Amino acid sequence: MRAVPSAPVPPGGALANGLVAAEVESAPAAPVGVPMGVLIGGSPGLVDAAGPGVARVTERRVSAQLLRFGSGTCQVVLPEWRPAIAVSVPTEQLQRSTGMTPEELRSALLSVVINPEAVHDRELGLRDWQAEVPVARGRRRGRRQVR
Repeated sequence: MRAVPSAPVPPGGALANGLVAAEVESAPAAPVGVPMGVLIGGSPGLVDAAGPGVARVTERRVSAQLLRFGSGTCQVVLPEWRPAIAVSVPTEQLQRSTGMTPEELRSALLSVVINPEAVHDRELGLRDWQAEVPVARGRRRGRRQVR
């Protein structure tokens, strides 16, 4: 990587650190306006090609585990995507999509359609939330009488 001076350099002149002006001019420019974010890493699997130069992402329904239920935001984990990363989801969106009350959501089995190739939670495209309440196991009403 080459240093880029903050002050103009006279043509043919040398900088204090020994760089020549021609070297400075050939240095690659830093990208401007590039959004900064956290790159999680490569995703397993391949992207299906939709045509030359165009990639089509296959969406997939995955399970979601409710980690924290809040009045404004819920934290969910998508184990099939990144088991160690909690994703923020608006509580209102979960309730509206599933039609469940907060109490029902806390014990529900959640699933959602995502982009499994996403490298950041903003690229997941969370949609089509579904929830089902697990069937409670019945308790015995008592012991059978022995005759």
